[in-house]
Amino acid sequence: MKPSLAAFVSACTLTVGAPLAAQNFTYANFGNVSTLALLGNAAQNGTALRLTANSSNQTGWAWHRTAMPVLAGFDTTFTFRITPPPVGVKAEGMAFVLHDDPAGIATTGGTVWGIGYGNGANSAVGIRNSIALELDTYQDLNLGDTSANELTIHTRGSSGNSESESASIGRNTPAQNLADGQLHQLRLRYVPGTIEVYVDGAATPAISRPYSLVTGGTYLNNQGAPAPNLVNGTAWLGFCAATGAGTLTEQVEIVDWTWSSSPLRDPCYAGSLGEDLLKVQGSSGGPLREVTLATYQSFTIGMDAPVNMSTPAPFVLLLTPLPQPGAPGTNLGFGNACMPMLPLAPSVFVLADNFGWLPAWLPSSPAPSGIALPVGLVTVPIDVTLQAVILSSASSFQLGLTNAIDVHFEHAPPPQVQSIAPASAAVGQPITIGGVGFLPGATLTVGGNPVTPSSVTPTAVVFPYPAGLPCASQFTLRNPDGQTASGPLNPTPVVNSTALNSGPAAGNALFFVIGSGFAPGTTVTIGGNPAIVSSTTISALSLRTPPGAVGPATVVITTPGGCTVTTTYTYQ
Repeated sequence: MKPSLAAFVSACTLTVGAPLAAQNFTYANFGNVSTLALLGNAAQNGTALRLTANSSNQTGWAWHRTAMPVLAGFDTTFTFRITPPPVGVKAEGMAFVLHDDPAGIATTGGTVWGIGYGNGANSAVGIRNSIALELDTYQDLNLGDTSANELTIHTRGSSGNSESESASIGRNTPAQNLADGQLHQLRLRYVPGTIEVYVDGAATPAISRPYSLVTGGTYLNNQGAPAPNLVNGTAWLGFCAATGAGTLTEQVEIVDWTWSSSPLRDPCYAGSLGEDLLKVQGSSGGPLREVTLATYQSFTIGMDAPVNMSTPAPFVLLLTPLPQPGAPGTNLGFGNACMPMLPLAPSVFVLADNFGWLPAWLPSSPAPSGIALPVGLVTVPIDVTLQAVILSSASSFQLGLTNAIDVHFEHAPPPQVQSIAPASAAVGQPITIGGVGFLPGATLTVGGNPVTPSSVTPTAVVFPYPAGLPCASQFTLRNPDGQTASGPLNPTPVVNSTALNSGPAAGNALFFVIGSGFAPGTTVTIGGNPAIVSSTTISALSLRTPPGAVGPATVVITTPGGCTVTTTYTYQ
């Protein structure tokens, strides 16, 4: 008699996963700066964090020492004071920055007009993989600044950031002067797809722009604005500021700072083993634990063995369309699952089981292994979650939970035909349809008759030119999900104009035909005699004439598919 899953779990040694890192922090003041990395001229000033003193050529940076999750949303508020110089002109400004620069908490950027995050007077690379909320207190016309009290959000995706307004995704000049030596407050709020800035507790945002930290958005000049490459879904957070030369100075202080962000996923998605064993199409789903696949397509579920396993590791792979972190049945003792497993909820299904405990949908073997799912298994859009219980130690007989993955099955975009080459050919010659969105298993009809493709890739379908194809035919490519794309094949050639259309009766004269529907292998006769076709494109023929009788002669142009058009040539 096979042991039940419940009995097996109760007999195993229990292991517990690591707790989720905190998502929030608060600096009520900066009487303690031990959790900050202070660089340049940044320093503690009583209970304030001073980024620049009221002196020339100062640049300061302060980074919170723990990277925080940002992709699922965040809300941060800070109070600051910018004190202009007693004599001179206030400059240059400050910025709140989130980034995943390779230098981490040692990151610095441009001085003076670079405000610590851009290129600046020292020609810095700029902080990479960053978003900067800049308060610019000095109007540099050569940078495109619109005022000396400008709030603007800058990014250059994964590249070094820039203080130029060409890198702005949102901008506003507040009614209040934010560099008047008084306390002011800025709030930056990100809900995936939208970024907002609020000034001094206002209920209405001063800036609200569509932008995604995953897919990017649009600059104010309507060009595409890329997203930073936040590999782990987290970012370093902090402030920077800079002053200029001579009397272009100001003192910048941060008085308090709060941060709150949404965890990327429930801790159950990490599993209990500290390693990603489960993969779909070779991916563990990145920070958000999500993989998107097309319906009607084959895919592979891979399972690695735990790193400390020297022998194959059996596992039970479960699937549900209804993940329920924290629900009854998710606490297994050795970890918290993303779906009720003990007992199995009605919405949880056994996809594979090589322990032999439960009936399973698919055959499988212990890890490391892969399960190949055939074409057409998933035909409708659906979201499912996968997670497995796996043997993590053979010597002490321990079980563990793998990472979980949300798999989104979506209809692929419709195929698009961008080219057909050649458009006419001899029977059996390969024809290539170029485009995008072609799926394995795509079928083809040409002139209403099925034709078997030689090969199908996402960007090209190759098939042999069929016999007996009528002129001006159509082909239709149909993806397995039923979406189609069509185009012309074996077009009837058209002559729009000719050049050098008269010449000596002795022949060997150049003759050009301009039109459409031509193809390599096109033949030409003039007065019944074959001309030499020197070159052929889809829209032009270059010929050498044969000898002929003085007077007009009929020119017959025949494509490889047997379609013809006529024009005239005059022998002299």
